[in-house]
Amino acid sequence: MEFKNINLIKVVKIAVGTGLAIFIANILGLNYGASAGIITLLSIQDTKKSTIKIALKRIEAFVLAMVIAYAVFNIFGFDTFALVCYLLVFVAACMAFDLNEGLSPCTVLVTHIMAEKYMNYDVVKNEAALMLVGTSVGIILNMYMPRNLKHIREYQANIEKEIKNILDILVRFLNDESGITKLEYDFDELEKIIDSAISKSYIDKDNILSYDLKYFINYMEMRKSQIMTLRYIYDQGKGIKTRPDQARDIAELIHNLIPKLHESNNAMNALLDLYLVKDKMKNYELPKSREEFEDRATLHSMVINFEQFLEIKREFAANLSEDEKNTFWNR
Repeated sequence: MEFKNINLIKVVKIAVGTGLAIFIANILGLNYGASAGIITLLSIQDTKKSTIKIALKRIEAFVLAMVIAYAVFNIFGFDTFALVCYLLVFVAACMAFDLNEGLSPCTVLVTHIMAEKYMNYDVVKNEAALMLVGTSVGIILNMYMPRNLKHIREYQANIEKEIKNILDILVRFLNDESGITKLEYDFDELEKIIDSAISKSYIDKDNILSYDLKYFINYMEMRKSQIMTLRYIYDQGKGIKTRPDQARDIAELIHNLIPKLHESNNAMNALLDLYLVKDKMKNYELPKSREEFEDRATLHSMVINFEQFLEIKREFAANLSEDEKNTFWNR
């Protein structure tokens, strides 16, 4: 049993919300008040948007259920056979109109009608009130959602720190003529961190109804793409046996970039520096051995992939609106 997976806030919401809905239903003098609590229990979701979306679908399903129930019970009577006929029609209708979330609570309410053995305005009004009380309590309680924004920012800082660490190892490797430094890093663990950050970004996006947090999702996806590129650069670098002069040029380029590797850097200046390094590499004398030729070819390929690393960030920055830059970069 992993207690860390227990969402205590949701547990409290469900328990308190269920009791509160039943209490309100009883105060209003509604029959079958416990059903309002069950509807609240089913209404409390993980995000605000999903709670509201499901509540609206259940209200739509309720109207449909009442129409079907009225027709079926008046034709077949108020017995089990009639309930089966109701379910045959209602379940199919829920599937057809994408209202599956309303299937269980609406059917519970319909069983009340079957138990009463008649269906009139007062009965329908009672069931409608139970639905409204249950969904309303669920929506109100779910208006409080702990925001992940602080944690997302912490993820950002940690991810940028790790990327700097990856680049620092690469710099030391390229400058190390002794060959002692190894290109080793746990990319799998870092990708897990990014996936977790993306997941929390989606949750926060659905919990903030006033503005869209797709920025953070796009940011994390951008960093994930960059890290995949760095992983490939590491795989390439592991085949280098010597340290040609070009290796030091690349190391200097990356070393100068590391302090500038932050969220609001659009990578344009880094790309200009990289183009200068590429031109410089073209002007070196031809390799004098097969080993040097192979290593220089690998270094050239690493530069091309590092250019892709920077282009990913440049494209991300270029696609941002001025509002997003003002909101998320000027903080």
